[in-house]
Amino acid sequence: MVKVYPVELLFNQANAEGKYQAWLSIRYRSFELGKTRILIDSSSLEFPLQLEGLKKEFVTNINLNTQPGRKYLVEVVVMDRLRRTAVQSFLSVDRTSVVNSQNFMVLNHKNRSVIFNPVVDSNMVFDVYYPKKTLDTLYVRYYKPDNRIPYTPNLLLTTPSRLSDPDSVWIMPYWDNEGIRINKKGVYQFAIDSLDETGCNIFYFGQFYPAVKTPEQMIEPLAYLLTDNEMAQMYQEDAKLAVDNFWLESAGDIDRAKELIRIYYNRVLYANYYFTSFKEGWRTDRGMIYLIYGPPTGLYKTPTEEKWVYGKENNENKITFVFRKVDSPFSYNVYSLTRSEDLNSRWVQAVRSWRQGNIFVVGNE
Repeated sequence: MVKVYPVELLFNQANAEGKYQAWLSIRYRSFELGKTRILIDSSSLEFPLQLEGLKKEFVTNINLNTQPGRKYLVEVVVMDRLRRTAVQSFLSVDRTSVVNSQNFMVLNHKNRSVIFNPVVDSNMVFDVYYPKKTLDTLYVRYYKPDNRIPYTPNLLLTTPSRLSDPDSVWIMPYWDNEGIRINKKGVYQFAIDSLDETGCNIFYFGQFYPAVKTPEQMIEPLAYLLTDNEMAQMYQEDAKLAVDNFWLESAGDIDRAKELIRIYYNRVLYANYYFTSFKEGWRTDRGMIYLIYGPPTGLYKTPTEEKWVYGKENNENKITFVFRKVDSPFSYNVYSLTRSEDLNSRWVQAVRSWRQGNIFVVGNE
């Protein structure tokens, strides 16, 4: 299933009918995974979208040619033809299991529309739908939020890619007339098998997520800039006063402090939007790098890794980070940073730059 927000597309009247129209193109290639990667299917679909009468969301289905018991990789390119921009994604299709998350759908309880984002808010009422057979009950496994932050890039330690044992387990009716509502932070895994560790994963990270709006929420991402003792001291003070004082002391004046706050917490928002897995996006390896270094100059993606480059390609001072995709029963969006002791001085420079009231830019250090 594909969902596109028309507001993100370019509409113009350069067509025979003279009506406002966008041109959406979706291209995909499917590969069967085994000892080698075999191309088994490809297609290009075109969608001319008339602005008149168009809903806030455009949703369509694409049927893929897959077989039970096999794994696939699907490369998808979604293109705005008029704007000449495109987004490339790699999707894993795992048909070796009939109980993993790809066998479920999450539906809005009120209007039965599909919910694409596994991150819900406390106002959302939803149903977990398993179409393969009739069920009586679901097993719900609850995991407390993983509040750990990643190790810094220079420490040769791997950030955990999975959660430990569930904190609680219970049984619920498969189809509740009142739907499901979540208001306690954590990871909820809805499963049809009490012994299998996979299922439909739903995340709740707080009322305003992915945004950061309260002073208490603003303290947490400062963990990348502060020592443990400084963080502990912040939590002992008035939260708003502590945050304001940190940024004011770093910047030296109010206007500069406001600019630093705007940039840093916008990065938190975008990290949450793009990198959320079974933990908040800013707490992931990619989120850590994004907060401190910002958007990379160059981004290179393959089915198994992402390479972020900061600085010009031919500049010896450029910094490169490599993130490798990790299999996890809780999310398909888990990536682990390849750490190196060589990154130590550049990390220290970047943190020092922020603490001195400057946004770190590779080449300006």
